[in-house]
Amino acid sequence: MNLRKTLIKLTLGYLVMIMLVSVLLSVIVYAGGARPLDRRVELGQRLFMEEDIRPMMPPDEFRPRLNPYVANEVKRRLALSLLYFNIGVFCIAGLLSYTLAKRELKPLEEAMELQSRFTSDAAHELRTPLTAMKAEIEVALRGAPLEDAETRELLESNLEEIDRLDALSSSLLKLAQYEEGEPAVAGSVYLTEALNESLEKVKHLAEASGVRTALDTEQLEVQADRAGIVEMMVILLENSIKYSDANTVVMVTARRQKRFAAVTVSDQGYGIEEADLAHVFDRFYRGTIPAAKGQVPGHGLGLSIARRIAERNQGSIEIQSEPGRGTTVTVSLPLAR
Repeated sequence: MNLRKTLIKLTLGYLVMIMLVSVLLSVIVYAGGARPLDRRVELGQRLFMEEDIRPMMPPDEFRPRLNPYVANEVKRRLALSLLYFNIGVFCIAGLLSYTLAKRELKPLEEAMELQSRFTSDAAHELRTPLTAMKAEIEVALRGAPLEDAETRELLESNLEEIDRLDALSSSLLKLAQYEEGEPAVAGSVYLTEALNESLEKVKHLAEASGVRTALDTEQLEVQADRAGIVEMMVILLENSIKYSDANTVVMVTARRQKRFAAVTVSDQGYGIEEADLAHVFDRFYRGTIPAAKGQVPGHGLGLSIARRIAERNQGSIEIQSEPGRGTTVTVSLPLAR
């Protein structure tokens, strides 16, 4: 879609509608102002020409009530004033039409820019594992016949890349689904049960990383989509575990705050640099990873999905972090009535 052409067409459309209304009103005003003048001129001429009543009228009444030249001059000035008025309306309406059209197209422009960036990022992320798989297979085919152990190693490596592609495609599908903007089908969810289910799903990851998890929650009931809440909490817990050292604790708490339930996930990990905090919810964005931690698996889509889930459930999500001291993520969800 050519947004420039669309902007011009929309501006012209607004301008034409405004000018049609302005011209129509000008015609009505001109007709309403000229008609009384014409009637006065006609009445004065008729009285002047009626010979039978002239002897009965004073001499001054023999002249027309309104000079036709004066009447025509008044109409001419009225028409000229309306012309100037319409020229002014045209200039102002043109500026307003352009501003209004640009404002109306801004969400579309942002959506197209977001889609373009999303397509570019997705293509890059998909190309990386495909390139790795292709290179490994080409090297294997060009060399000597593979032994059973080498063949197994190659297949295992390719399987890992396939798992990456599968995880990425699943994340992309979820993000596209959540970005449709439709609210979630909400019901009453007991928060403690949903949080326990989320912790159970990340249990193996926590054990493999040497990170302990703890839960401290009030008995709260929220109005939300249970599956979405569990998925969001799994994303937050996985992030905290992956970016934490062994023998540290990831703490999950839930407290009532007026009409909302505030769920926090706090870790004692590496934290997030201040420059990265403004972009952590951007798709495919991955912040600075400490060298000591090495490569952390992921595609930079988790927090984007988590925010979409929170918004679909009429909630919000915020992140506070300090490098070297850990990160706290707070999710606010509306309480069930």
